[in-house]
Amino acid sequence: MALISLLGIEGYRFVRTAQDLREGRDILLEAADLLEERSLDVTAGELDQANADFGRASERIDRASGVLRSDPILSVAARLPWLGGQVDAARDLADIGSHSTAIGTESVEAFRAFQRVRDAEGGELSEKVVSVLDALDPHLTVIEHHLAIVQEERARIGDRDLLPALESAVSSLDQRMEDLEGRLVNQRRAQEMAPRVLGYEGPQTYLILAHDNTEILPTGGFILVYGFLTFDEGRLQNLSFDTVDTVGHVADGAWPPTDGRPYVEPPRALREHLLRNWPMGLAEASWWPDFPTAAMNAIEIYRVNSGDQRTIDGVIGINFLTLEKLLDVLGPVTVDLYGETVTSETVTSRTLVITHPEALRPWETDRYDFTGYVAQEVIERTLSADSSQWASLLTALDALGGEKNLLLYHSDSAVQRGIVDFGWDGGVEETAGDFLMAVDSNLRRNKLNLVVETSIDLDVRLDAEGNASNVATITYRNDHTSWAQTADPRLLPLTTGGGWPVPLYGSYVRLLVPRESELQALTLGGLAAEAEEVSTEGARTSFGFYVSLPLDSTAEVSYAYAAPSVVDASHDSYEYRLLVQKQPGTRAVPLTVTVEAPPGMKILSVELDGDELNREVGAIVTDLQQDRQIVVTYAPHR
Repeated sequence: MALISLLGIEGYRFVRTAQDLREGRDILLEAADLLEERSLDVTAGELDQANADFGRASERIDRASGVLRSDPILSVAARLPWLGGQVDAARDLADIGSHSTAIGTESVEAFRAFQRVRDAEGGELSEKVVSVLDALDPHLTVIEHHLAIVQEERARIGDRDLLPALESAVSSLDQRMEDLEGRLVNQRRAQEMAPRVLGYEGPQTYLILAHDNTEILPTGGFILVYGFLTFDEGRLQNLSFDTVDTVGHVADGAWPPTDGRPYVEPPRALREHLLRNWPMGLAEASWWPDFPTAAMNAIEIYRVNSGDQRTIDGVIGINFLTLEKLLDVLGPVTVDLYGETVTSETVTSRTLVITHPEALRPWETDRYDFTGYVAQEVIERTLSADSSQWASLLTALDALGGEKNLLLYHSDSAVQRGIVDFGWDGGVEETAGDFLMAVDSNLRRNKLNLVVETSIDLDVRLDAEGNASNVATITYRNDHTSWAQTADPRLLPLTTGGGWPVPLYGSYVRLLVPRESELQALTLGGLAAEAEEVSTEGARTSFGFYVSLPLDSTAEVSYAYAAPSVVDASHDSYEYRLLVQKQPGTRAVPLTVTVEAPPGMKILSVELDGDELNREVGAIVTDLQQDRQIVVTYAPHR
């Protein structure tokens, strides 16, 4: 009877311990999800609730941890070969839960520190960034301490075979641990970069390139207006815009090359399809797909054409999509000089209508001035926004960086490394494995990027040596008649004219692929064609081809090419990794990728941006709202 009673007591303790662990985990995750979902918009009341929930979770997890560590039966079980591994993993997970509640509690304090700085009197958003980061620092240090312990505990668990419940807990832990580590790394990067970028170590002046992505070029579009922005100790000291005509804009014949100004030699394709014998101006400085390269060239072109030798510390790239997303947060903006109000829905169309001849007013000095006025109003409103909008603005700015509609370059190599780590540099990445970036350049100088829709299909066939035979097909659809039925009629001359006698969409398309790739065939509408240029751009090979697309037509351009050594065979299984980069200034271009493993191999897993997909999926269907990373692992049939 005594033994039965003892076993009954032990059974009850185990059930109660399991219940404590489940309840503690659920409370912990619910509170953590609240903080993640609400982020900087979290209220003081929600922080109080989250703090209380972390305390409740801690009580249950600590109680369960005590049983797991002290129970004599579990101590015996821990010595058994397989069962011991399960007991050790359960103990480690309980300890991890305790440290996770401590991370949650400290996160609450970090949010409160942010709110105190945000709500303090005086100062605009840019002035308070460094103060916010300083206030967060002690809390980040505590969180990093607990995360380091969690990582040690997780390492002890290793990759052992676990019971389903434990395995699920470990899998969830790995994802959350990775997310938290990424946030902490970004916070530390921001701490290192912000003082320099915002002028706390001396004034910083930035050249702003305002791209017109309705006339697409590689880093966002033709540049019609440019500006200068200066920060000094976080304060906006100067912000002004001007038109590119003032620095030698020549694509529309603004001045002849014989007037004594320096001649800037344009790249071959740009010269042959657009500029002819005209020199390159600031308007075309976004010709290079790699934004750091484009930014450095823009600085040089500006200096050559203007004679202005002021110190330029960095370059900022924006476009209409940038303005649209910021106006989503800020609300309507009025340009008093024009008596015109724009919203996120109308900023692109109204700007195009006002800045073209049909809408000119007699007192206007330059038709593109309005673009500069809008950009200036939006930037000033962003920097002076009420603290209640900070969270939404920071979220919008983060999204713009990820979507490549806000690009940054800094001349300081240390700052630039931080920008690269954030993913805001707009650079063509030099990663191992396979790579694809389709880059359009609208060289007909019309606004048909309002109309033309693009999609990309990539078929990948891998061989036993780790090489890929790829076929990339870019489809262009110019459904102008359908688009015109709902468009502002004043936009129609901009999509059918552009100074050319025949209304065409003419794009010089560059396909960037791995460095040693060889073009095997190129077809246009199924018919054989010849690439205009096979060249090297940074670490990538580029296949260039000009596509003409009449109104209400479709064109398919297919590139068949061999990409060598794109598979990592250094593990037990083979790993094919593909990075597809987005072109700045474009919307979410549809992307479909199919991957065929070599004969005798089977696919083990398929990931898209870190999320596992069904390995039996026939095609990976996504879009280029941002860069996409695809990973396929495969191994021999057994």
